[in-house]
Amino acid sequence: MNANAPTKPPAGPSGVTTMFANVWSRSIRSCRVSERQRHALVGLIVTLTLTGAVLGGGIGTGTAVAANDASTGSTEREVLGSSNETEVTLAGTTTTSSHPDDVVVVQLENGLVVSGKSVNETSEATFLKHKSPGFGEENLVISGWRGQDVVQYDGKPVKVNGTEKKVVYKDGDSPDLVVEDSSTKIEINPNNGTLQTREGEEEEGVPIVDDQNEENITYRNFGEPVLETEITSVNDPAEGETLTVTATISNDGFQYFTGTPTLSWRNEDSGGWSNVSENYVVIDPDEEEELSFEVETEKGDNSVDKIRLDADNSREFGDSQDSQDIEIEAADVTISAIGAPTTVVGDDLQIGAEFKRIGDVPVEDMTVEFIVGNETVETDDLNIDPGSTQGGKISYETSSSDVPELDVSVRIPEINESAETQATILSQAAHEENMNVNIDRDDAIEIGNFSEELEVTGEFEYNGDETSVSDFLNSEIEIPVEFLVNGNVTEQRDVTIDESPYEETFSLELNESTVPIENISIQTPGGNDVVKFDQDINIEFEEFDETVSSSEPFEATVSVENEGEVPELQNLTVSVADPDNVVSDATQTREFLLNASERTEETFSFELTDSASSGVELTANTSRVSKNVTANRSTFEASDLELAGASNPTSNVSMSGNITNVGDLTDTQIVQFVLGGETMVEEELTLEPSESETVTAEFEPPEESGEYTYGIATNNESLNASSAVERSATFEGSSSQGLLDRISPIQFVAAVLGLLALVGILFVYQNNQEEFNSRASAIVARAQQTVRGIIGGGDTVVVENGLSRDATVRLRVRNSDEVVFLEDLTLADGEQREFRCLPDSGEFEVGAGVDDIDSHAEVFQTKPNGVGVRLEPDGISITEQ
Repeated sequence: MNANAPTKPPAGPSGVTTMFANVWSRSIRSCRVSERQRHALVGLIVTLTLTGAVLGGGIGTGTAVAANDASTGSTEREVLGSSNETEVTLAGTTTTSSHPDDVVVVQLENGLVVSGKSVNETSEATFLKHKSPGFGEENLVISGWRGQDVVQYDGKPVKVNGTEKKVVYKDGDSPDLVVEDSSTKIEINPNNGTLQTREGEEEEGVPIVDDQNEENITYRNFGEPVLETEITSVNDPAEGETLTVTATISNDGFQYFTGTPTLSWRNEDSGGWSNVSENYVVIDPDEEEELSFEVETEKGDNSVDKIRLDADNSREFGDSQDSQDIEIEAADVTISAIGAPTTVVGDDLQIGAEFKRIGDVPVEDMTVEFIVGNETVETDDLNIDPGSTQGGKISYETSSSDVPELDVSVRIPEINESAETQATILSQAAHEENMNVNIDRDDAIEIGNFSEELEVTGEFEYNGDETSVSDFLNSEIEIPVEFLVNGNVTEQRDVTIDESPYEETFSLELNESTVPIENISIQTPGGNDVVKFDQDINIEFEEFDETVSSSEPFEATVSVENEGEVPELQNLTVSVADPDNVVSDATQTREFLLNASERTEETFSFELTDSASSGVELTANTSRVSKNVTANRSTFEASDLELAGASNPTSNVSMSGNITNVGDLTDTQIVQFVLGGETMVEEELTLEPSESETVTAEFEPPEESGEYTYGIATNNESLNASSAVERSATFEGSSSQGLLDRISPIQFVAAVLGLLALVGILFVYQNNQEEFNSRASAIVARAQQTVRGIIGGGDTVVVENGLSRDATVRLRVRNSDEVVFLEDLTLADGEQREFRCLPDSGEFEVGAGVDDIDSHAEVFQTKPNGVGVRLEPDGISITEQ
């Protein structure tokens, strides 16, 4: 609301008369009548107005009434305004519907005139309508005009009544309306209700006029309060009690409100409304008042189902009325509860009832009857205050004829009110069976360490029927109880119980004879409760020699931790899986006591034999868990496997490979050269850690032709315990060839020529042995050269040392399937050697070298007459001959 509150105008009929005269004068001028008729009507209206002012103590449109004194009546308050102002009609407010997007509204809480499109709380805004002489009444709207959102009336902009006649615009996305080329907002003049610019506190605003007649636009409902009524609380009385209603009434208008809000209620049966209370109130603008209403209810008012508060139902605007559903409980006396708990035969049955008086309507004297079976066993007077609760109880001695159930009822004969129940009567044996026991695992068990005690507390509770009017136990009872550990009874006792629940504690000493404890239980005739304990032993190999040697002890440290809930007596056994791997004591055992969460470590030592396997397996065991580890001897790995001579049945097979000690200890092992699953050669080899050595072996080829596996293995173990490489190759067996098959044509011719030459030499030089030897060698060499010249010598590789020193070289010949020739050669300066080792057909490779054969190798697509290998100062040359 604007800070400039309206002033209270002086009372009296003169102000009212002037206002009515002005209003009706303007109305008459707008009508189509003659001047004489107009003057006559004006006179009549003035006369009627004065008469009404005298008789009614003051009449005026939009008059606000304020209370001066209850004994002297009220004072009139006049709405200010001039006769040349055009009035605007307040179209209405609502809390549920929203304003049309382009309608101009008044924000009652601050007096600003804004765009309805941007106002969220539409219950605090009102529509503005304007009627100019000669034009119809229309809403002030915001619409497009020259590319801007402008406030318009009848299609034309409203303007500031100044020299420049500036137009009123909508301020962008803001709900505010502003003057053209400024940020000046539009408001309701707090003194007379006209629309004007909002200037500074010391400056007066400029009126807003229409474009048709340049008349001021006035908020005609400026003189009206706008009320909002809300019922905030209602109690729930019974007949004869006081109905209390609180409510708030707020005034969102520009004028004071004086009135008498009325509270009424509706009879659900008849549908009629009745005024039941009222409250006089004066509410200033932008203020609210809290009201309280009290209504004394009577018998029959329980038919009322709704209340309504009317602040002033004559108001056209605002929400001056609110309603709410209510319930008034009928006055009555009821039996709100009845109880007869389970009772052991021979004991007194306690019968109890609870009575409740509803409301404050007078009642006659009443009595209450307690009935067992069909017999009334006791009658008492019932005196109960309004709105209160009262209990009653009697005792009835039970007998064996009452077992197992007994009908019980309570009755108030004066009002024909009754309640029934059924009591259970137990035999003594059945009574004991109703006694159950419960062990609270979290709070009722205390577990000590060894030599201390395990304490268990059982909670004994009766499982029979209980009510709020009686305890179930009428006397102490004694029941037999057993305490069991691991299913065995360790204690029996009679427990005397005088309340429910009842607690009893049992204990057990923890020692070697009582552990381990898997479970405990407490047994009653009515049942038992069993608690199982977590039992968890964890073992780990904390330290052990991953690599072992027969020259040093093999040690392992094992940790044992009790991760269970109770102490444990445990045996830890560590054993070597293969007893032949150790000299003695392959199995060692230690015994120890462990409390819950306790941990210990034990170290075990074993002496290995010289023949211990490459993998020594250790196993650690307790009664609950087992763990395994394996320690390894130093491992000899075989690699770079090569095989030569598989296709030449006339020469030995050559196999070689590289052996490396990849372990951490120096060790001696047996290297095996294997062909077709059979060990052909064995060699003992000693290597330091990370040391490597090349091993080579020659052996005769197999007699039978076929495909054979071959390889090199270390350790005298299975392949799982050794390091091995393995391949396969096709061999030409020696047993499948005759003598001539195993001699090549060149060899045959050379042999014949050589034999003839040798015979001749022997004949000529039979008496000179030295000359015979020299001539024989020359003839053999010449015969070989001649045969190669004739036949071509296609099987030969000639290796020549062209260096001026002795040299060592490895010669390798291989085809796509295998190495057919492999030999290490030592040649003197200028020495030449020949090897008949080329494959019969297909692509093959000839390589020679000292460390890396692959870097000095030549591939031949077809078989040449021969291949020459020459060691030269600048490298090794391999050429076709």
